[in-house]
Amino acid sequence: MASRSKTIHILGLGNLGQLTAHCLAASKSTSITLLLHRSEQVESWKKAGQCIKVVTNGLANIQGNFQYEKTFDSKNEQAGQIYNLIVATKTYATTEALRPLRNRLNGDSSILFLQNGMGMVDEVTRSLFATPSERPHYYTGIVTHGVYNTDAFSIVHAGQGSIRVGAIRPSDELYAFTARTTCAASSDYLLHCLCNAPGLSASEESEERILYIQLLKLAINAVINPLTTIFDCLNGQLFKNPRRLALSRLLLSEILPVISNILASSSTRQAGSEAIPNFSLTALEQVILDTTNQTAQNISSMRQDMLNGRRTEIDYINGYIVAQGVKIGMDCDNNQTIVQLIVDKRKIVDAEIPEVFPNIDRPSYQMDGLLG
Repeated sequence: MASRSKTIHILGLGNLGQLTAHCLAASKSTSITLLLHRSEQVESWKKAGQCIKVVTNGLANIQGNFQYEKTFDSKNEQAGQIYNLIVATKTYATTEALRPLRNRLNGDSSILFLQNGMGMVDEVTRSLFATPSERPHYYTGIVTHGVYNTDAFSIVHAGQGSIRVGAIRPSDELYAFTARTTCAASSDYLLHCLCNAPGLSASEESEERILYIQLLKLAINAVINPLTTIFDCLNGQLFKNPRRLALSRLLLSEILPVISNILASSSTRQAGSEAIPNFSLTALEQVILDTTNQTAQNISSMRQDMLNGRRTEIDYINGYIVAQGVKIGMDCDNNQTIVQLIVDKRKIVDAEIPEVFPNIDRPSYQMDGLLG
């Protein structure tokens, strides 16, 4: 393999992008190139001494030895091919951030998406890689690490988690056996580096398993993220009021049929494949309650975005649920209400729940019936 193909490029240097870059650099055997897609990023990078600092349990570890490129510089559009790319931008910024790199990516390239939500891969495919033969190999990483920033290129690794990595397909390949069956050599190298990077706790999952994990996290995020945002509370405070728990069930009554249909319809479910558990309301409710307890003092990423005046990723979480519901002829009105509340930056108090969500008081057995 050419030495150029052993370089890993990283696009998106928020908390997760920085943690990934830092851990990969700590292995000492991987060449890392950071892709800076805004001029202010370049200035911040230089002021930080072209290093990334990660604080874990009060101990600081600084990694340097990174290369960097300015993707907004037209000179870089004709630079060499990118074989291994990690994308950790916000979902809504993904397509435009990738556009300057389009001519440097092809069927021999691999892209790992480390992002919340779903739907951005389809957008990228439609806009940049509509021709299957020219399409890079896609992977996703489901992340449970807890990270927050204290300064430019300085982060705190507050909660040790893991990254589950696996191949994914855009929708035009998801429901038919049209995807390529062989992986690029770059895929093997990228996954090997991730799984051996100290601190990341990364592991590879099958395509079927990673889809299940991805949908499970989508469902969890579609409840915890927007509800902690509209009720303006910490994760652990979310279900102090029983009506909020009822509201989460109302959302799940729409979410579960949608994600179950995606999993059941996917051609990744093949005869003789590993057993994947079915989604259930009771099990998923328990996972959500466990998650809020385990992250009780955390501020959800969506609430952080709202508090800092940033655009949220609601369109790729609950908005994705609504869009997929349309495809199967199901109205997801309560999730649509959630989307609108977040877009309008509206917070509500418990007394307003029945007014905003008129179905909140219907008997729970009716909601169970919706799940089949």
